[in-house]
Amino acid sequence: MDIICSYCKALIRTVESNLSGVSHGVCRDCLPKLVKDLGQPLSKFVDEMSAPILVIRGDTRIVAANAAARKLSREPLEELAGMLCGDVIGCLHSHEEGGCGRTVHCLSCAIRRSVAHTFETGEPCLDVPAFQDIGLLSGDKLVCFRISTEKKGDFVMLRIEQIEKASEGNPTAS
Repeated sequence: MDIICSYCKALIRTVESNLSGVSHGVCRDCLPKLVKDLGQPLSKFVDEMSAPILVIRGDTRIVAANAAARKLSREPLEELAGMLCGDVIGCLHSHEEGGCGRTVHCLSCAIRRSVAHTFETGEPCLDVPAFQDIGLLSGDKLVCFRISTEKKGDFVMLRIEQIEKASEGNPTAS
């Protein structure tokens, strides 16, 4: 799949994907134009995106989150920095002995595996299904996320593109 700049149509990169077609982004040359055209800081622009976005450092701790991502957590904004993804999204296993990243369930966690893969290789993971056991006020639920990861310098950006409760008895149903 080719990723091209929405502004100048230049090829940003080609990624291996099961999906065909073209995806869009903003190249480094056009990014200043985007920020200038918006008349606002880039952080404010990202905050206005409807999809939850978490910025993660190498030890898998959150360094920043947009407004949509901050709504996933019960924790106040100032406490999200330094938290692990499982703690932010409410993964039931993050409360087990060892915590997020250190339980038997974490070995198969698609979010953790996608973030680690992108850190290690620099390759993005696109539209990955991730099933998590989430503790909600209305009861524990199996939730399906669709996620994508992309490396930006020393960080990985995790975008949660879709969140829905998995159907009873069929975790792959949407």
